[in-house]
Amino acid sequence: MLFDGHSDVVYALNRERQRGGQDVFRRRYLQPFRQGQVEGGIFVLWSNPEVHIPASVQIQQQMQTLHAELEQAGDVLMMLRSPEDIRLATNRNSIYFLLGVEGLDGCVQSETVIDWLYEQGVRHVGLTWNEANGFAGGVYADGGLTEPGRKAVQRIQQKNMLLDVSHLNDRSLRDVLLLADGPIIASHSNSRRLCDVPRNLTDEQIRAIAETDGVIGINSHPPFLYACEEKQDLQHLADHVIHIAELAGTEHVGFGLDLNYWEEDADAAGLPELKHYGQTQQFLALLKQRGFAEKELQQICRDNFLRLVKRSLA
Repeated sequence: MLFDGHSDVVYALNRERQRGGQDVFRRRYLQPFRQGQVEGGIFVLWSNPEVHIPASVQIQQQMQTLHAELEQAGDVLMMLRSPEDIRLATNRNSIYFLLGVEGLDGCVQSETVIDWLYEQGVRHVGLTWNEANGFAGGVYADGGLTEPGRKAVQRIQQKNMLLDVSHLNDRSLRDVLLLADGPIIASHSNSRRLCDVPRNLTDEQIRAIAETDGVIGINSHPPFLYACEEKQDLQHLADHVIHIAELAGTEHVGFGLDLNYWEEDADAAGLPELKHYGQTQQFLALLKQRGFAEKELQQICRDNFLRLVKRSLA
C-alpha cells in the first residue's frame, strides 16, 4: 500500500465541480487510487496564481468542494481528524486524507490563521508557495521568516501540525530549522545534488530534516529529476530515492509524487511512465530491482509519513 505525501487532487475536484460535476472523486479518481494501491495521502488546498480568481476565494471554493465531495462519497473517502480514523478508514476500505494547505497566500497574514485552519481540520501547513508572503520567502523570492512567520512556526508545532518546507527558499528553511522543536517535512522535494534547481534540497538540508525525525517526499515532477529532458525518467527518479535514503536513512524517505492535476492538455507535464496512481506499482518494482528490501519499501511507501500523520492527529 502507498501513502502520498503530496496530492493536488482537491484542485482537480474543485475545477470539475465548478463546471457542474458531481461525485467527482468516485467517478474520476477512485479507480486509479485503487489500481495503484494508494490508501491515502495529504490532500492540499492550493491557490493557482495563473487563475484570475483571488487566492482567498480559491481556497474557500476548495473547502466547499471537499465538504460536498465527502457528502457524496463518504463511503469511499474520509478526512482524518483522529488516529482512530485511519483504522476506521482501512476497515471500511475508504481512501483517507490529511487536509493540508500548500502556502498561506490566500489566508490572513497573521499567525492567528493557524488556529482557524486547525478548526477547519487542517493538520498540514506550508507557509508559502514559490513567492514571498507575510510569513516567509518562497523558492523564487528573497528573505527569510518574518516575525509572523516565526510565530506561525511555533504555533504549528505546538499543535503538532505537519510543517512543510518544500517551497521555502534556503534562508527561510534555515530559519525554520533553527526554530523547529519537532519533526518537519519536505513533502515533495528531491536532491539538489542530482538536479540543481531551487525546489530541491541540498545534502545538508536533507540531513537536517532527518535530524528532526522528519520525512522527505520524493517528487516525480520531471524538471526536478534531471536537467536533461531525455533523462527525466523512472530510473532517475529512483536515483533520488537512493541518494536521499543513503543520506538520511530509509526511515526518513517517503513519496510526495506531486502528480499533475492542474493541467488538462494531453502533453501536460508529467513522467509518461507515472502520470497517474495506476502506474505506481511499476516504479515500486524498479526500486526493488535497484536494491531496496521489502521492509525498506514499506517504510518509504507508507510507514514514514503515517508515523507523522498519526502524531499530527494525536
